[in-house]
Amino acid sequence: MAKRLDAIFAVVNSTEFNSDEVMDAFERKEYDRVVEMTLPHAIAGNSDAQTQLSLLYQLGLAVKRDVLEAERWLLKAAEQNNAVAWNNLGTLYASQPPELRHHWKDAMECYQRAKELGLNVAEPYPPPLCSDPNDGKVA
Repeated sequence: MAKRLDAIFAVVNSTEFNSDEVMDAFERKEYDRVVEMTLPHAIAGNSDAQTQLSLLYQLGLAVKRDVLEAERWLLKAAEQNNAVAWNNLGTLYASQPPELRHHWKDAMECYQRAKELGLNVAEPYPPPLCSDPNDGKVA
């Protein structure tokens, strides 16, 4: 395990995170390459890498689909005030996956935080996508 972490940090220390290169690989559907390029930086705490890695988990691209893992990475990025992470967290909650039922009502708060951080595309989803269908209240 220690050797693996040393290898990961060697990659991080030798290269800058290049989100344009990652997006190019994503558009070419080279999802294994996207994981390879983002994971070391996500582990090292880069919020952009964490946000991009979360998308792979949310969609199940090159990794097993796991919305809880997607949320975990988004929360790490959001803790660093990454506006895209806040927006994507809102979108994750608004999509109402059963595993995150307890957070469905939090989507609008996430969009508001993204907006406060300067991301003006926040709140793209009107009710009922931002409400809990079991309580009838808009989040």
